[in-house]
Amino acid sequence: MHQYAHSDGNFSVCCFSIYQDEKNAFDKGMSPLESFNSPTMKSVRKQMMNGEKPSQCKVCWDNEKFGIDSHRHRMNVRYEQYARLVEKTKEDGHLSSVPVYLDFRFGNLCNFKCRMCGIEASSTWAKEAKEFGYVNIDTPNSIDHWTDNNKMWDDMETIGKHTKVIYFAGGEPFVQKGHYRLLEFLADRGYSKNIHLQYNTNLSYDGNFLSYEIEDLWKKFDKVELWPSIEGFGAKAEYGRTGLNWELFQENAKRFNEYITTFSITSNIFSITSQIELIKWIKAQNKNFFITNLINPFYLSTTVLSSEVKKQITKQYKEALNDKDFLKLLDRHNVLNIVDTLKHTNSKDDSHLAPRFKEYMNNGDKFNRTSFIDTFPEYKEWFNNI
Repeated sequence: MHQYAHSDGNFSVCCFSIYQDEKNAFDKGMSPLESFNSPTMKSVRKQMMNGEKPSQCKVCWDNEKFGIDSHRHRMNVRYEQYARLVEKTKEDGHLSSVPVYLDFRFGNLCNFKCRMCGIEASSTWAKEAKEFGYVNIDTPNSIDHWTDNNKMWDDMETIGKHTKVIYFAGGEPFVQKGHYRLLEFLADRGYSKNIHLQYNTNLSYDGNFLSYEIEDLWKKFDKVELWPSIEGFGAKAEYGRTGLNWELFQENAKRFNEYITTFSITSNIFSITSQIELIKWIKAQNKNFFITNLINPFYLSTTVLSSEVKKQITKQYKEALNDKDFLKLLDRHNVLNIVDTLKHTNSKDDSHLAPRFKEYMNNGDKFNRTSFIDTFPEYKEWFNNI
């Protein structure tokens, strides 16, 4: 019932799959409907129906192995009403229906240059990525396969009438032409009234939305949910999410308050030490949060930290979870989500990647005129000893 289409024209099983490993991209150049029943997709369905574990889903299998809640599990619970599609799938993996949950990435245009991102998801990354050799010098700065792709819009004539959920992510959807084109396409045909929109946004624009009145467009849809991305609190968030203005972020959180349901947090080296403070801020806004653990780039995962730093972080979180005032802010799912963060951090030792992390930080600080250890003094001893 789901289809993920990357900004470069590739498809994948889901967004976790392609960011787990670029080799999990497939069907480049195909239209959405062609890919939905391509040999690769049919093979993945066959494996699942046979009780096998497709390699594309390794990130979820690994999480479940360590007792961490997985995206696979969450989606199966949320959309269990579509389990009937398994019975309608042919033995060769072919499915005659169309996807009802879409995740199409309309380019890499973005005003941020987050440390855990790259040129594939942010145009702002281009200059730095090329200077330090993270990509080839001839890699295009702008990536947008779908906005002006006739195959996409021809297929949407068939898919749109059945669409129930659309998830928009980055780049930054608020400034992507294709995102607005799709909203207008669906509204003009009367399909929008049955569609639930979900956004992952950096929530950091000052009101210039390509001359579109975004909230007027939203009124034509059944439901709109914003899941603003934020990692860390204050100056630490600004370091990890280069381009973030913490004050503007807070202002926009108030502006779009009625649409915000959950703040989306990616636990990584930059966010984990101020995550408790961020959670307290989120709860003060009467909103929820959800934490996922960073899977790529691997050298930014909390598993790279030394055992001593991990002990300090674990102690910090245990103290917070033993604080009655803090616990009053949380429900059972919040607590389990926080515990999953610690499980991931302590699940394995990736300290051999620390030199790669240090090189990456030194390059970034040189380019952006920032200082990792000034922003994160709690890491100073570990960082200097790498």
